[in-house]
Parts: sequence; structure tokens; C-alpha cells
Amino acid sequence: MIDGKKASLDNRGYVVDPFGTLIVDGFRQSHSEVAAFRFGSVAGSYAARGGDDRHVGVVGVALFDERGAPAWSEDEVDRRRAARPFGEDEGRFARPPF
Repeated sequence: MIDGKKASLDNRGYVVDPFGTLIVDGFRQSHSEVAAFRFGSVAGSYAARGGDDRHVGVVGVALFDERGAPAWSEDEVDRRRAARPFGEDEGRFARPPF
């Protein structure tokens, strides 16, 4: 969201405090200009004009462990891998939009 380009761990981003919130109105085009997020066709998107529309509508997030936090146990890792965030009937992924 910083520049409207494909996300990468090498790019800069926002750092949000624990339990904090962040409102992002769009992506930066410069230090003083922000391009608002707008719904439209994939073909007419900023990403398509840049030559790569594979990630239109995707907001990437990188989460990092707190420095010094204890590592998860194998049981905790297994529990999280088996989680069904969308319910038992939905599987591992949400249904596609209507």
C-alpha cells in the first residue's frame, strides 16, 4: 500500500502497535499524494496498467514474532495447521464471493 507495487519483504510498510489500528485510504504516489482505492474492472486497474494484474484486490500482510517471544511447541503448530477458520463445512478456505 505504500507505493501500489507488488508486495515484498524488501519493501517498506506500516508498523502497527499491538492491538493498534491503521486506516489506509489508498497507496502513496509521492510523499504528498495518495491514490484512493476504487472498485473497478481488473483490466482498468492500476496493476494492469503496470503490466501485472495477478494480485488485484489482494492486501498482503507480513507478521513477525515479537523479539524474545518463546517458540511454539509442536502441539501448538499442529493445532494451528489443523484449524478450520471458516467452519467444519467450509474447509481451509473461504467460499468465493458471489
